[in-house]
Amino acid sequence: MGAMIVLGTLTLPGSERCVAYARRFVRDLVGEGHPAVDDAELCAGELVTNAVVHTRSGEGGHVTIVVARDGDVLEIRVADDGASGDLPHMRDEAFAENGRGIVIVAALAADWGVEAERHGTTTWFRLHG
Repeated sequence: MGAMIVLGTLTLPGSERCVAYARRFVRDLVGEGHPAVDDAELCAGELVTNAVVHTRSGEGGHVTIVVARDGDVLEIRVADDGASGDLPHMRDEAFAENGRGIVIVAALAADWGVEAERHGTTTWFRLHG
Protein backbone atom coordinates (compact mmCIF):
# COMPACT_ATOMS: atom_id res chain seq x y z
CA MET A 1 0.00 0.00 0.00
CA GLY A 2 1.32 3.45 -0.92
CA ALA A 3 0.60 6.74 0.76
CA MET A 4 -2.97 7.59 1.68
CA ILE A 5 -4.29 10.75 0.04
CA VAL A 6 -6.71 12.71 2.21
CA LEU A 7 -9.88 13.39 0.26
CA GLY A 8 -11.43 15.57 2.94
CA THR A 9 -11.81 16.42 6.60
CA LEU A 10 -14.98 17.55 8.36
CA THR A 11 -15.43 18.69 11.97
CA LEU A 12 -18.97 18.74 13.33
CA PRO A 13 -20.57 19.59 16.65
CA GLY A 14 -21.13 16.43 18.68
CA SER A 15 -24.89 16.11 18.31
CA GLU A 16 -27.11 13.33 16.99
CA ARG A 17 -27.75 15.41 13.86
CA CYS A 18 -24.07 15.24 12.92
CA VAL A 19 -24.36 11.52 12.11
CA ALA A 20 -26.42 12.20 8.97
CA TYR A 21 -23.98 14.91 7.87
CA ALA A 22 -21.02 12.59 8.44
CA ARG A 23 -22.63 9.76 6.46
CA ARG A 24 -23.38 12.10 3.53
CA PHE A 25 -19.85 13.58 3.66
CA VAL A 26 -18.30 10.11 3.44
CA ARG A 27 -20.62 9.00 0.63
CA ASP A 28 -19.92 12.16 -1.39
CA LEU A 29 -16.13 11.88 -1.03
CA VAL A 30 -15.90 8.15 -1.67
CA GLY A 31 -18.22 8.37 -4.67
CA GLU A 32 -21.07 6.22 -5.87
CA GLY A 33 -18.76 4.25 -8.16
CA HIS A 34 -16.58 2.86 -5.36
CA PRO A 35 -17.55 -0.74 -4.52
CA ALA A 36 -17.26 -0.08 -0.75
CA VAL A 37 -19.23 3.17 -0.62
CA ASP A 38 -22.17 1.63 1.27
CA ASP A 39 -19.91 -0.03 3.85
CA ALA A 40 -17.89 3.19 4.24
CA GLU A 41 -21.03 5.20 4.90
CA LEU A 42 -22.42 2.64 7.36
CA CYS A 43 -19.18 2.20 9.32
CA ALA A 44 -18.52 5.93 9.51
CA GLY A 45 -22.05 6.47 10.80
CA GLU A 46 -21.53 3.84 13.49
CA LEU A 47 -18.28 5.42 14.68
CA VAL A 48 -19.72 8.94 14.72
CA THR A 49 -22.75 7.68 16.65
CA ASN A 50 -20.40 6.06 19.18
CA ALA A 51 -18.49 9.32 19.52
CA VAL A 52 -21.66 11.31 20.21
CA VAL A 53 -23.23 8.77 22.57
CA HIS A 54 -20.19 7.53 24.50
CA THR A 55 -17.68 10.42 24.65
CA ARG A 56 -17.41 14.04 25.68
CA SER A 57 -18.04 14.92 22.03
CA GLY A 58 -21.74 14.47 22.76
CA GLU A 59 -21.52 16.86 25.70
CA GLY A 60 -20.87 19.99 23.68
CA GLY A 61 -17.72 18.75 21.96
CA HIS A 62 -16.86 17.94 18.38
CA VAL A 63 -16.30 14.98 16.07
CA THR A 64 -13.82 15.05 13.17
CA ILE A 65 -14.03 12.71 10.19
CA VAL A 66 -11.10 12.19 7.82
CA VAL A 67 -11.56 10.27 4.56
CA ALA A 68 -8.42 9.06 2.77
CA ARG A 69 -7.79 6.79 -0.18
CA ASP A 70 -4.97 4.81 -1.75
CA GLY A 71 -6.26 3.27 -4.97
CA ASP A 72 -9.32 1.23 -3.99
CA VAL A 73 -8.35 1.17 -0.30
CA LEU A 74 -10.30 3.59 1.88
CA GLU A 75 -9.31 4.70 5.35
CA ILE A 76 -11.79 6.61 7.46
CA ARG A 77 -10.85 8.09 10.82
CA VAL A 78 -13.25 9.46 13.43
CA ALA A 79 -11.73 11.56 16.20
CA ASP A 80 -13.69 12.38 19.35
CA ASP A 81 -13.12 14.29 22.60
CA GLY A 82 -12.44 11.16 24.67
CA ALA A 83 -14.37 9.24 27.31
CA SER A 84 -12.50 9.33 30.62
CA GLY A 85 -10.05 6.63 29.61
CA ASP A 86 -12.58 4.21 28.09
CA LEU A 87 -11.74 3.00 24.58
CA PRO A 88 -14.11 1.67 21.92
CA HIS A 89 -14.44 -2.10 22.17
CA MET A 90 -16.64 -4.97 21.03
CA ARG A 91 -19.31 -6.24 23.38
CA ASP A 92 -19.98 -9.93 23.89
CA GLU A 93 -23.75 -9.50 24.30
CA ALA A 94 -25.20 -10.98 21.13
CA PHE A 95 -28.80 -9.90 21.83
CA ALA A 96 -28.17 -6.45 23.31
CA GLU A 97 -30.33 -3.63 21.95
CA ASN A 98 -27.29 -1.41 21.48
CA GLY A 99 -23.52 -1.68 21.42
CA ARG A 100 -23.15 -3.26 18.00
CA GLY A 101 -21.34 -0.39 16.25
CA ILE A 102 -17.83 -1.78 16.63
CA VAL A 103 -19.09 -5.29 15.82
CA ILE A 104 -20.45 -3.96 12.52
CA VAL A 105 -17.20 -2.14 11.74
CA ALA A 106 -15.10 -5.22 12.58
CA ALA A 107 -17.30 -7.41 10.37
CA LEU A 108 -17.16 -5.12 7.33
CA ALA A 109 -13.68 -3.59 7.51
CA ALA A 110 -10.45 -5.19 6.34
CA ASP A 111 -8.81 -3.66 9.40
CA TRP A 112 -9.74 -1.28 12.20
CA GLY A 113 -8.21 0.15 15.33
CA VAL A 114 -8.24 2.71 18.10
CA GLU A 115 -5.63 5.33 18.93
CA ALA A 116 -5.81 6.91 22.38
CA GLU A 117 -4.54 10.45 22.35
CA ARG A 118 -4.06 13.05 25.03
CA HIS A 119 -7.29 14.91 24.33
CA GLY A 120 -9.41 12.25 22.71
CA THR A 121 -9.65 9.03 20.78
CA THR A 122 -9.43 8.25 17.08
CA THR A 123 -11.14 5.13 15.78
CA TRP A 124 -10.32 4.14 12.21
CA PHE A 125 -11.13 1.48 9.66
CA ARG A 126 -9.98 0.40 6.21
CA LEU A 127 -12.07 -1.02 3.40
CA HIS A 128 -10.89 -2.59 0.16
CA GLY A 129 -12.78 -1.95 -3.06
